[in-house]
Amino acid sequence: MADLSSTGATDELALNVEACFEAKRERIETKAGPIEIACMGEGAPLLSIHGGPGGCDQGLVLAMPFVRAGFRVISVSRPGYLGTPLESGVSFDDQADLLASLIDALGFESLPVMGASAGGPVAYLLAQRHSKRVQALVVIDGVTQTYSKAEQLSVLEEAIFLSRPGLWLMDWMGRHFPASVVKGLLTTESTLREADLAERVQEVVQDPEKLSFVRMLMRTMTEQFQQRQEGLRNDLSKLAAITQLQLDAIHCPTLIIHGDADADVPANDARWAHQQIQHSTLHTIPGGSHLGFWIAPGASEAQSLAISWMRKTPEPSGVPRF
Repeated sequence: MADLSSTGATDELALNVEACFEAKRERIETKAGPIEIACMGEGAPLLSIHGGPGGCDQGLVLAMPFVRAGFRVISVSRPGYLGTPLESGVSFDDQADLLASLIDALGFESLPVMGASAGGPVAYLLAQRHSKRVQALVVIDGVTQTYSKAEQLSVLEEAIFLSRPGLWLMDWMGRHFPASVVKGLLTTESTLREADLAERVQEVVQDPEKLSFVRMLMRTMTEQFQQRQEGLRNDLSKLAAITQLQLDAIHCPTLIIHGDADADVPANDARWAHQQIQHSTLHTIPGGSHLGFWIAPGASEAQSLAISWMRKTPEPSGVPRF
């Protein structure tokens, strides 16, 4: 059984985003199939669901605000990513069922859940299909409607973002010319105009925490790229097949966070979820790109809201077996 207590790192290391790559990965056998997890932090447990391309390391990077706030993040590698075989869940419905089985295998009856981007559909469907498993839900820039990014990508964008050499180049550029990489990301991930874009790039480059996030996010897409590619291709196929997710059976407290300048996943996806889920709360990040929750001027406010949202939930029920 997984050791979900502490990563064993020093307090200083645990608060450093680079520690996400040093967290021990474990393979958990569930009734729905094997799944890889990594854990970080101490305190109330929280399940983190990454986007694409990603893995359990990315789930830790995305959830670092919660780690710093005193949560113990349990991050998964979705099927096709890193140590989780695609056969454990090809469809998003199957991935939601896999996570429900994981919660059971870890000895919990329910957990608070955070999902981002391409992990959004799985987070939503986990709460939709297994309502008793999710205590509270926070979804950041999550997909709820048709996502046809693969069809919209230019030849250059595909060469950069969907190939190992392209992502390696982005990682190298990030270490030597960070402003260029930040600008490249915001150009593709936001609808910001030139003047606002230039100002945002400078804000990120001059903020050590935000720049570190961008660098670490790139690492979660470049390192072990071969072990992420199958999951990415599956994601693009399944995201394109979504019409509109049915989310009307979600009854847990739900916070939906989305940037209003997100060029990757339109803000309409968040509005659709808000309409579908009774008593949900929608928080819009002004000028927020697809990475707005972490690097926008309003990131701190959005993170504080999400953290307070999760803190309102009762202690996860069940007797954890670890």
